[in-house]
Amino acid sequence: MVWEYEIEAIVMLTKCVEMTREKSAQYWPESLCETITPGDRLSVTLSSSTPYAEYYVRKLLVKHLTESDKSVTVTQFHYTAWPDHGVPDNVMAVIRFICHVRKLFPAASQDQPLLVHCSAGVGRTGTFITLDMMMQQMKAEATLSVCQCVRNLRTQRMKMVQTPIQYEFIHQALSELVVCGETEVTASSLRSFTESLRDPVTDSGPTLSQQHLKVLEYLSMQQRCDFTGAKAEANISKNRFPDKLPSEVYRVSLTGNSGSEYINASFINGYKQRDAYIATQGPLEETVEDFWRMMWEYQCGCIVMLCQLKEDGQESSYPYWPGEEGEEMVCGRLSVRLVKVRGHGDIVERRMEVKENKSIYPDILCVKMIQLTSWPLEGLPHLTAIMSLIDKLNHVLMSTSSKQTVVMCSDGVVRSGTFLVIHSQLERLKTEGVVDVFQAIKSAHIHRPGVIPNTVGLYSGFSVTISLLLT
Repeated sequence: MVWEYEIEAIVMLTKCVEMTREKSAQYWPESLCETITPGDRLSVTLSSSTPYAEYYVRKLLVKHLTESDKSVTVTQFHYTAWPDHGVPDNVMAVIRFICHVRKLFPAASQDQPLLVHCSAGVGRTGTFITLDMMMQQMKAEATLSVCQCVRNLRTQRMKMVQTPIQYEFIHQALSELVVCGETEVTASSLRSFTESLRDPVTDSGPTLSQQHLKVLEYLSMQQRCDFTGAKAEANISKNRFPDKLPSEVYRVSLTGNSGSEYINASFINGYKQRDAYIATQGPLEETVEDFWRMMWEYQCGCIVMLCQLKEDGQESSYPYWPGEEGEEMVCGRLSVRLVKVRGHGDIVERRMEVKENKSIYPDILCVKMIQLTSWPLEGLPHLTAIMSLIDKLNHVLMSTSSKQTVVMCSDGVVRSGTFLVIHSQLERLKTEGVVDVFQAIKSAHIHRPGVIPNTVGLYSGFSVTISLLLT
């Protein structure tokens, strides 16, 4: 079908296997430059594969086996964060995905059809097509009719948009798109964007900072968070702050029974990696063992610490590492040894080794910790300090195979959320030449409630700082 209809783009909305059930055969090669021959007429070679947090973009070279001069390059957009019969948790991630597809394959200039499939080809497929059509209609007309669009689709293929929750998701996505507007900023526009955020309140209306914050606060009120694990009786004492809790969907779980598997930590997506960060609070004395269990079980080789042990006379983190080089501390079944400490200005770097106590030939997890000591409880540190921290982190990440970077502050929310938004948007700027501070904050808040600043001044300062850093 792809060959005969000369299809250049495929949108895949299912994993090959979901909940142990096969949803789609893998019709592309596993490794780069690998070639498969499905049938006796065509060969398929994987030319490239680019990962993003929620999806992959692959280039497939399809050739005719008997007519070697004929070939077609197919771009596959594979969304991997869309559950069967359900909807994605991040509405704007789907919008960004559709925009990415249409940026490379604009509907107006498209000669060939866009091939869209999920498992059955009706639920997720119908939802995607409806959203795509409505987004195109929004650019040309002032009114929309989702109902009419779905009705028309169902005359062409049965059960398109399969469940009520998928139908509601379409309306939610379109309403957020209308409310939020266009929030992406190109590299060339960053300076003017920064100035618009700084503009004082005038009689003509609210500033851009006020508009953004109002929308973020509204969207956060619509978010329903489940804090079941965090509020369980056995876990309440493990939270440093009663109002800074991990939502159940994104909570990091440890191995063990109920209670012993809890830690106040959340997975947060990066620009190109799902669950790229773990945001966590400064450990309490009773949770130091849990913290190192998390580091060991998830094989995290890097910690970014954005607080001091004590701030304004209050404990922000219990000392979870040995005090002197060469010293070792026991944390349950694990031992942690401080190998080296090096300080320069307001950045302290520590190298530690973690191993299991009872193992005769133990594996050793090397952990590098970068601590920024000048980030205040409220506000932001100097720009040069943040840039120096990011440079050191990037250097560490180049030399480690760690899947997650642990980002820590006193509550695991405000300073941690600010830093990981900056870090992920810098990566996006280098790759795409655009940033979206607004959506990055919103996405981080979904994973770790509380990231959204609670005052206009703080949001403005936060956004300006990010914009200046990116500039």
